[in-house]
Amino acid sequence: MEEILYRKQKLQVKTIPKNTLLFRLTKTSQNDLRGVPIDDSENRCITPNFNVFFHPNPFIGFYMYKEYLNDIGTIVNIYILEKDIKVLMLIKPSKYSRLTNKTKRNFLKQCSDVPKGCMSKLGNSYDPCFSQTLIKKYPDVVGMITNAPGDHKLLRKAMKKGIPRKTMRVINTQKAEDSMGYNGIPELILHPLTKRSSKQIIVHPDSKLENNYKLLKKMKFNEDELHKFMNKYTTYNPSTYFYMLNSNYYNSAISISSVISSNKSSPSLNELDNNLSGSTSVLNSTA
Repeated sequence: MEEILYRKQKLQVKTIPKNTLLFRLTKTSQNDLRGVPIDDSENRCITPNFNVFFHPNPFIGFYMYKEYLNDIGTIVNIYILEKDIKVLMLIKPSKYSRLTNKTKRNFLKQCSDVPKGCMSKLGNSYDPCFSQTLIKKYPDVVGMITNAPGDHKLLRKAMKKGIPRKTMRVINTQKAEDSMGYNGIPELILHPLTKRSSKQIIVHPDSKLENNYKLLKKMKFNEDELHKFMNKYTTYNPSTYFYMLNSNYYNSAISISSVISSNKSSPSLNELDNNLSGSTSVLNSTA
């Protein structure tokens, strides 16, 4: 694992490889890719500390945030990394955690304490943001892996209410502990762009962006169908706590393309999606 120096602190940096899958419940996937809309404008805003929060599996968000599903929806957005990325490790073996943002003159800040720039409001006090010094010195460190104390509590609450056994097997495999003793499912807090600019970016409708990830597909939350997708098309990477897309997905796409190019009758769009996902609930596929 790489180390970088911030003042006198040695920070551990992890490389998350290309083709890693990122999962997120949201109604606004365009925000994840191009920033937040600016009021009374067709433009969007990406600040130095604009971050998107991803889970390492498609199940955990649904159970932890059940009380908020009206706001965030029940569509699982599946993103895929388009390149290797560097992120700070805020789980063990790092001696730092998400709560390091409580101290002064540190590499982490409370997001409520960083400039909001072109955003409509300040960030949350319970979310971690990078210091301006860290961003300027290491613009290629685009995110962090961390445990969220609030999510730790929500997960315990969800487990008491009941989570299916096969889903719990996935969750238990992915648990990680941080230096504060929180043991839960780590999240990846990630800037959408390949370099974290020290200045805000106004994104116009025709702006070309270099993103760390792209939207692979959307699936309506259906536990059985999501398990089928995960079992067939993904491989777990224990060194990152995240899954990677495997060759079966691309082989299926190539096979379907061969059918289309032949003289046989072409499958419908729904059949294409179903063949790729093993699901009848796929809404969109960009693969």
